[in-house]
Amino acid sequence: MSLTFKDGTVLDFQNQSALFEYIRVTADTASTAYSMDTFWLIICAGMVFLMQMGFALVEVGTVRIKNTKNILVKNMLDACIGALSFWLIGFALAFGDTTSGFIGTNGFALKTLDMRRGGEFNDRPYQGKKYAFFLFQWAFAATAATIVSGAVAERCKVTAYFVYSFVLTVFVYPVVVHWGWSDNGWASAFAPKEDRLFGVGVIDFAGSSVVHMVGGLTALIGAIFLGPRSGKIVDGKVQTMVFQSSTFQTLGTLVLWFGWYGFNCGSTLSVAGAASDVAGKVAVTTTIGAASAGVTATLMGVIFEGHINIGRTNNGILAGLVSITAGCSVVDVEMAFLIGVIGGIVYYSASKLLTCLHIDDVVDASPVHLFCGIWGTIAAGLFAKPENVEMAYGTGSCGLFYKCDGNGGKQFGANLVFILAVIAWVGIFAVIIFSILQILNMLRVSEETEKMGLDVKEHGGAAYEVTRKSRFSGGNYKLSTPEVVVNKTASKDV
Repeated sequence: MSLTFKDGTVLDFQNQSALFEYIRVTADTASTAYSMDTFWLIICAGMVFLMQMGFALVEVGTVRIKNTKNILVKNMLDACIGALSFWLIGFALAFGDTTSGFIGTNGFALKTLDMRRGGEFNDRPYQGKKYAFFLFQWAFAATAATIVSGAVAERCKVTAYFVYSFVLTVFVYPVVVHWGWSDNGWASAFAPKEDRLFGVGVIDFAGSSVVHMVGGLTALIGAIFLGPRSGKIVDGKVQTMVFQSSTFQTLGTLVLWFGWYGFNCGSTLSVAGAASDVAGKVAVTTTIGAASAGVTATLMGVIFEGHINIGRTNNGILAGLVSITAGCSVVDVEMAFLIGVIGGIVYYSASKLLTCLHIDDVVDASPVHLFCGIWGTIAAGLFAKPENVEMAYGTGSCGLFYKCDGNGGKQFGANLVFILAVIAWVGIFAVIIFSILQILNMLRVSEETEKMGLDVKEHGGAAYEVTRKSRFSGGNYKLSTPEVVVNKTASKDV
């Protein structure tokens, strides 16, 4: 007896029992691989969702004590609102069917997307892997929205924040996802070859542009519309604002770094076959990109500021992670090192540029996520190695610095066009949203509220109820409510 496959391969069996045993073992192997992929997506989704804790710690550590609750409320409700809006609408717009490659048109509330019968195993009432895929993508959507929170901290009305967070999660971000990651998006490398941008599609493996540029550009535009915090600019000079805790900021950075392994490695969407090899290499390129950028940003701080600044180190690490995210699966380790070094320089330079322009981005969200997101997408178009692209995408393409049947220039061009498209799309909608909020007087809190602190005025009271001096303070520190005074020799505005 024999079994003939579509590719012409023929397997001979001695008898019917041997054939049935082969089919049984093959089916068990496929079922195991399917289960492992489902488990992989759930674990990685959990790691990406843990990044919400990282963002909360970074932001709380960077703002003043009187705005602690405000940050926590925004981060918690980001996840809740993001889950509901992405389930009802966003996921359909991102991964639904389309004829134009612009936006998905079906699958609202996870209906009509074949979430139940179908796929690899028709005998099952629903497909758990597809639900796990939704969970993974929701964690990404929540990340894109939360990026904005820190940039507009300490002076944005909480209602305004939830308005643009909802619009970002339900419409603006999903459309970009559809372009770059769906199997029928106009710029997607996963689309049929004849439909790909320049025949290759954009290489943005885990979202330097799809996730981080979207959040970073929205953060920048939001910070511009809101203007600087009171006391940030005095007589045309930028003032250093007191912040709450370098400890929180550093712990948050470490949590984000940990979560990024789920972000990047999990973007294989599978651990079967070559996908596990890709995930292993992605973990290393991610590590080297983060480390090299962290060291670079630290050294730049020493050179230009005269001391080691833990804030520069933390943001440098995040800059490296954003920079390597697009090309983590297609570049070699030494290129990951170079991408990280340049990412650290890009972050530091962009941060200084915003300071010169009097743009008050409290946590440096736009230098990290927007500018390094742009650099990371460009880097993937430069340094993608042909065999790595084949391994990760199953297609023949490469970066500008490699030769692969002339596709190097096409790949760089595709990535560049995608960057410009994201900037145009997100920029237009962000300007519209913030303009409407500003016209309706829904954007910025009053001067009195800002001085008192958003915790007291919008969230029912201060986060800390400490009225006695600490025995560790030496008489310099005292916390009280509603007015909080920390290090009276430095500032009374905390």
